Parts: sequence; C-alpha cells; structure tokens
Amino acid sequence: MIYRPTCSENGFVQPRSLQQQMYEVTGRTRAQRVTLAASLALCVALTWWLLWDGGLAIAGAWFGLHLVAGIPLRCAYIASALSIYFVRVLFTDFVFLKRGISWTEVFTIAPWVLCLYLFFDFCGGTNPAALGPASLAGVSLFALGSWINSYAEYQRHKWKRQPKHRGMLYTQGLFRYTRHPNYLGDLLSFTGLCFLADRWYTAIVPLLMLAGFVFVNVPTLDAHLQARYGRAFDEYARKTRKLIPFVY
Repeated sequence: MIYRPTCSENGFVQPRSLQQQMYEVTGRTRAQRVTLAASLALCVALTWWLLWDGGLAIAGAWFGLHLVAGIPLRCAYIASALSIYFVRVLFTDFVFLKRGISWTEVFTIAPWVLCLYLFFDFCGGTNPAALGPASLAGVSLFALGSWINSYAEYQRHKWKRQPKHRGMLYTQGLFRYTRHPNYLGDLLSFTGLCFLADRWYTAIVPLLMLAGFVFVNVPTLDAHLQARYGRAFDEYARKTRKLIPFVY
C-alpha cells in the first residue's frame, strides 16, 4: 500500500485529508481486503447463530436478559438479507473496487457493519408479530436497493474494462440518474430492512447513513472525481443529481 504524500511549500508533510486517505491509496492492499472480508464473514456467521440456532436466548442469558426469537420466517428473511449484503460487499471488495483500501478504512467499516448486523438481529429477530404488508414491502425494497447498487457497479466495471475508456469518467447506465447509485442502493436496502424488522426505531440506521452520505461520502468522492476528471465531471455534475434522482 502506497500513499501519495502531500507537502507544503516549506517541505513539511501535511496531514492527509479524508479524500486522500480513501481515494489515493495505491497497491493491491490484499491483506486489508481479506481482513475486511473475514470480519464481515464473522458478522454473517454470528447473525445465523443468533437468529437460526438459538443464539438470541443464549446471548441474552449472558447479559441477564430473556430474549425470545420472533417468528422463523422474519428471522430467515433478515439473516438472508444480511448474507446477501455480505456477498455484495465481497464483489465490491475484490472485483469492482479498483483503488486500494487503507487499514483505517478496514477498522472503520468492520465495527460499523457489526453494529448494523447486531442491531437488526436483535430488533427484528425478537419481533413476534406476523409478517404484514410493510414487512413484505421491505423484502422488495431490499431487493431493489441491492439490485441498484450491484448492477450500477457492474455496468461501470464492464465499461471501464474496455481499453478505449481508460481514464474516462463513466456517466452511463444508472449513473445517468444519480452520481452515486451505489449509495442510493444502500439507502433503499437498509430502509427495506427497517420495514422487514417492523420496529420504528430501526429508522435511525438509514437516517444515519443518509447523513453520512450527504455530509461526508458524497462531498469527499465528488472532490476526488472533480480533481481527477476536471471539466468532464463539472459538466456531468451540472446535469445529474447527487444521490436521489430528480430530488437531490
């Protein structure tokens, strides 16, 4: 893993910005990728244990809580959805993502994902209510968000593999409607999980994600793209919404 240093006029190395930390890491960074994948695999295994192998009752007893698993179908849907999310991350990690991954990123993403998994495991996994229209709509919304995220990444990956497109900004496919369809897909996916869990307070997750995208991820990535593609990105940004088509 190699960082491009940033030096001031007097020669001293300046603190690296978030943009540099995330998008200017070169090298294969295989150790970081494998560590992240292994960490998320443990999250998936923990989810299936909690929701499908009596783990909720055992874990609750450790903390003096009496936890009872909800209906099996909801537990199966939640565990399956979180497993699908893991597979999506694997494809992004090892196939679609061309830049390197820093250790800081690994040890930020892994705890965040663990918290997400545990939150939905306990909130949705202990809900005894039968699946209603909202929960079933949540399954569809999760599927839609997963498709948007993965298909957009696949379209860009396929286009970028062609030598004639090397060094060019991708603005086709789902990227015609939003500059960050992968972020939009995640928002829809986790909103769907909220409906599936059928607990109103799970809405804190997509709200936190939206805040992170609006105030951190989108500005950071847009700054990187503007620095790399210049006028081409400026023209693209002028015609395309940041996150939600026709809205923002």
